[in-house]
Amino acid sequence: MIFVTVGTTLPFDDLIRQVDRLVERGEIHEPVVCQIGTGSYRPRHCQYFDFQPTLDPWYQEASVVVAHGGTGTVLELLGLQKPFVAVANPRAVDDHQVQFLRKLESVGSVLWCRDLEKLPAYLLEAPGHRAQGLPYCSLARHLMERLEDNRNGRAAKGPGSFHVERFPSGKTERKSA
Repeated sequence: MIFVTVGTTLPFDDLIRQVDRLVERGEIHEPVVCQIGTGSYRPRHCQYFDFQPTLDPWYQEASVVVAHGGTGTVLELLGLQKPFVAVANPRAVDDHQVQFLRKLESVGSVLWCRDLEKLPAYLLEAPGHRAQGLPYCSLARHLMERLEDNRNGRAAKGPGSFHVERFPSGKTERKSA
């Protein structure tokens, strides 16, 4: 199964539409599930959903993931060592996804599809691609642990860690951990 994720904040109908077209034309031969987020395009040839509490089961089941170029998603996939193809969402503010993917591609960490017409070739290449630049994987693990700690209300630990105290008056104060 191929899993496609566009994230939660920006629509990426062009990506979903192209994947749907590829399935319709028979250029993708396995089932496809799309997380379409806030997009308005509803695929006719793929299963889809808007949001789920976690994408982990989809990542685990997928042979390949096609992902928007968001930092959190890309770092999570690198940490999981899951074969994936990244596609920058042109709606992303200040082109940060392009800059991020350009850097990761330069060290061999990511397959970056710049042209949706070429997506089938990237899907064929992805299963054999092994990310280089392993420091990014350890960074991904570290960041994902911090994000998980934050999501679960646990204070971060270690140098540079801090927490925010909230007082009854509504005032907040940042304190070193």
